This record gives sequence, structure tokens and C-alpha cells, in this order.
Amino acid sequence: MLNVATWFLYLVFYSFVGWVYESALCSVLEKRFVNRGFLNGPVCPVYGFGAVLVIATLGSFKNVAVLFFGGMLLTCSLEFVTSLLLEKLFHAKWWDYSQYRFNLQGRICLQGALVFGALSVLVVLFIHPFVMGVLDAMPDNVVIGLSMTLFLGLFVDTALTVRHLLILDGRLKEIQEAFNRFAEPYAKRAEVLKSTLLEKFEESEYFTERIRKLFSLSRFQDIRLARAFPRLRHFNYNDAWQKLKKFLLNGKEK
Repeated sequence: MLNVATWFLYLVFYSFVGWVYESALCSVLEKRFVNRGFLNGPVCPVYGFGAVLVIATLGSFKNVAVLFFGGMLLTCSLEFVTSLLLEKLFHAKWWDYSQYRFNLQGRICLQGALVFGALSVLVVLFIHPFVMGVLDAMPDNVVIGLSMTLFLGLFVDTALTVRHLLILDGRLKEIQEAFNRFAEPYAKRAEVLKSTLLEKFEESEYFTERIRKLFSLSRFQDIRLARAFPRLRHFNYNDAWQKLKKFLLNGKEK
């Protein structure tokens, strides 16, 4: 039990460190605070799982080259698989590195791989020995209690996030269907651009009170997702998502 609790705390700690890194980087680039993460809380689990994977696999190595390239391979493989799983589960592409050179299907890229490799060296040789020392100094009951509390918090956060995404998917479906009905008569007119249709959609009879309300639900969660994943692309209802995102980030009220 203690061993499981300890490793879980490793997972949470490195998820938090990953969130700090991602949020700080995105906030600097966007010039405003960005809560970067799939969940609402200050964690990026993919970083936590990546760090735990590297520690469990390469923790006994001290060679920098082995840690760098081994960590790069492990973390990039994890990011690639995570991207696939999120797409299958939620029918959306959450990040896209297609604009970077040396990328693989837009899921991973060389620039990110180099960062992950460097972080793997830092974690194994410098950060994790300190983290282990802190946890070893804590009483066993504190470690177990803390891990159980954090597990409950993450479980609730995950449940709320997944629930919201499922609800959002249904909202986007209704918006997309309304837009498709509106755009159908213009489908064969090549001179009418989709962006123009999206603007005119709000003035049409298809933009009903029901559709209007769908744009105003769950604003906090929707805005957080739009800012955290600016390149998010929904496979089934992308027009609806782009319209909703523009509405939210422009602060438009209808």
C-alpha cells in the first residue's frame, strides 16, 4: 500500500510540474494566463506518467546519453499513444505539431522530443533524488492519507471533465446540424466561403433560441478548453466548435 501511494504521489507531483511548465510557456506566448491541461486542476497527467515511466525504466542509469535518448523515446511514445487515445475517445485532435519541421502525424515533433530528453536527464539525476528524500522523510500514514486525498480529487476532476466533454459533444452536434441545414442550399455555390456562411448563420432562421442557448452553456469549461488547446480540432463537428470558440473568446453575447 505504501509503495503504491508513494508512486502515485510521484505521478501527481510530476503532473503538477508539467502543468507549471506548460502553463508558464503558453502564458508567456499568449501574454495572459493559460490553464494548460486536459483537467481543470493544476495537473498535466501526461507529464506525470512520462516522468514515472522514465524513472521506473531508466532510474538506475547515470549515463546522460542513455537518459537523454531513452527518455526521449519513452516520452514521445507516450505522447503519441495519448494523442491517439484522446482522438478515439473524444473525436478531436487536441494538439498539432504539423507546423514544426520533423513531426510525426502532427502528434510529436523533434523540438518537443529534445525538451523531453533534457527533462528526463534533469528528473533522474537531480529532481527525483530530492523528491524521494522528501517523501522518505514523511510518516507512512501521511503519505497514504495524502495520496488518497489527491486520488479522490483527481477522480472527481476527471469525472467532471469527461462529463463536460460528453455534454459539449452533444451541444456541438446540435449546432453543427443547424449550420448544415442552413448551409445546404449554398453548398454548390463555390463563391460563398464557409467563413461567410458561419457569420450569416447567426442571422438565419436556423439560429434558433435553442441553438443560441447552446452557445452560452458551461462558459468556464469551454473557454478553458479553447485557451488550453488552441489547435483543438473536432473531427465530427469542427465548424460548430470553431464558431463556439470564436463566440467565447470574443466575449460576444447574443
